[in-house]
Amino acid sequence: MNTHIGKILAGVLFLVIATPAATIDLPKVAPVHLNPLAVLEGPAGSKEVSGIVASRQWPGVFWVHNDSGDEPRIYPVDRQGRMRKSARVADAPGVLIGGVINSDWEDIAVDASGHVIVADVGNNSNGRRDLALHYIFEPEPTAGFTALLMSFFVRYPEQKTWPAPKSDFNYDCEGIFTKGDTVYFVTKRRSDTLTRLYRLDQPRTGEMNVLTPVSDFDVRGRVTGADATPDGAAWRFSHTTPCGCSKRQRPAVTTGSPARYGGCPSPV
Repeated sequence: MNTHIGKILAGVLFLVIATPAATIDLPKVAPVHLNPLAVLEGPAGSKEVSGIVASRQWPGVFWVHNDSGDEPRIYPVDRQGRMRKSARVADAPGVLIGGVINSDWEDIAVDASGHVIVADVGNNSNGRRDLALHYIFEPEPTAGFTALLMSFFVRYPEQKTWPAPKSDFNYDCEGIFTKGDTVYFVTKRRSDTLTRLYRLDQPRTGEMNVLTPVSDFDVRGRVTGADATPDGAAWRFSHTTPCGCSKRQRPAVTTGSPARYGGCPSPV
């Protein structure tokens, strides 16, 4: 999945009220096309960029990460796609996170308490039993490396078998966002075009945390990214066509993409 800074900078919001356990009817809208600003340089743009979030500590900095196949690193970039160089480890790109691996990192978020949250929740096979959120204190962009603070393992309450049957291939996720310190998950379903919104309530380390279903909605595609305004008042998502095709080939800093964008007020 190629993820773009347009998730942060642009999008068209169409407003709906999110009712727990209800299906939301979204209005039909034309795709929103975003305009490229720059191509990500170095390792941040050489692989499959999978998540991006604006820093709340360092103005003008965006944290990005690659999908599975990369080391457990996050990369600080600016609006021109330039990567901040490490001051402590000059020949190593980005910030290496010690104590964790990149199984299938799909998105990244920041919360009100100053944490960067990496979502290792990619689940194409619908067979993973180690889906997790990894927390670090947001590092200084040139730090070079940092340590894992904590991890929360999660599962979906509806999933009873691993892998799930093909008729219930609905337990993949490529988009998370926060409201305050609460994390929300937007699923990428394969049995239909519905998306289910989940919430992580009162997470605990050292045990499996069962996600709380919030609401369903039909985005007429598969969600590949999600984000929210810093105050949590509105959120937005991007998605591909139902076939999963993407027209963009190179990771780019953009004010747009061929993906569609939508949003709603905070679901709580």
